[in-house]
Amino acid sequence: MKTLILAGRLILGAWMLINGANHFLSFYPEPIGHEPLAVQLMAALVHSRLLDVVMVIQLVTGALILAGVLVPLALCILMPVSVCALYWSAVLEHRPLGVVLALAALALNGLLMLSYLEYYRGVLQRGALTLGEREQPGMNYETVFAYPGGRTSRGGFIQGLVPLLAVAALYYFLVRNRNGDWVLVTLLYPAMVLHARRLHDMGLTAYLLLIPGAIDAAAIWLHLGGRNSALQPAITWVAIAVSAAFILWGLFGKGQGEANRFGEQVPTHQSQARGGLVGQADNPHIATRS
Repeated sequence: MKTLILAGRLILGAWMLINGANHFLSFYPEPIGHEPLAVQLMAALVHSRLLDVVMVIQLVTGALILAGVLVPLALCILMPVSVCALYWSAVLEHRPLGVVLALAALALNGLLMLSYLEYYRGVLQRGALTLGEREQPGMNYETVFAYPGGRTSRGGFIQGLVPLLAVAALYYFLVRNRNGDWVLVTLLYPAMVLHARRLHDMGLTAYLLLIPGAIDAAAIWLHLGGRNSALQPAITWVAIAVSAAFILWGLFGKGQGEANRFGEQVPTHQSQARGGLVGQADNPHIATRS
C-alpha cells in the first residue's frame, strides 16, 4: 500500500507540474475543446485569464506534492481543479480520452486525500470551533445562530446582533443586485434564531416571530418577484418598522434570571469570567418548546 501511495504521489505531482508548466512554456498543444459549450467555456477562461490562475494552481500544487511539502494542503487545493476538469471533459466535451484522463486525475487526487485522512480529521468535525468560541452551549455559532431551542441573554443578543447587522448592511448598501438580495434572505434564518432565543430568555414563545416573519415574507415576495404593486412601499416600511420593534424588544426586554421551560440562564458575570463568543448559556438537552 505504501508503494502504491508513493507511486500515486509521483504520478499526480509530475502530471500537475508538467501540465501547469506547459501552459506557460508550450511543450505540447493544450486542449481547446471541440463541442460548442466546451469551446465557449475554454475561451472565457482564456480571455478572463482565469485559466492562468488554474494553471498556476496546478504548477504549485504539483511541485509541492512531488517535493513532499504540505501535501495534504496541496491535494485539498487541487481537488476543485480536478472536479472542474472532469466536468469539462465528461459533460461539455465528452471525448473518451479526455474523460479517462480527467477521471484518473480525480481518482488519484481523491485516493491520495484518503491516505492523508488523519490530517483532515480536524476539518471533518461537525461543530468545529473558531477563535473565541467555547464548547459550552450558547458560546458558539451553532447555539447562537443555528440552534433555536435555547436562551440568549440581553448581552449575548447584542453581541450576536452587531455582526449580523454589519453583514446585512454590507450586502444592502454595497452589493445592490440579486446576489445581495438573496444573501439578505439567507440572513433571515440566523436573525430568527437569535430573536427566538432572546424571546425564550424572557420566557416567551418564539411563535411571536410569525408576525414579523409573515410581513417580511410578503415584502420579500413583492421585491424579488418584481411585482409593481401599489402596496409594495407600504408593506416594505411596515416590515422595517415591525422588525425594528422586535430588535428593540430584544435589546430592552427583561430576561428571566431563573430557569424556565427553555433552559437555565447563566448570570452575566459568570459568562464574562469564562469568556466565549457571547454571554449566555442554555442546555440543548432540556426539552425546548416554542
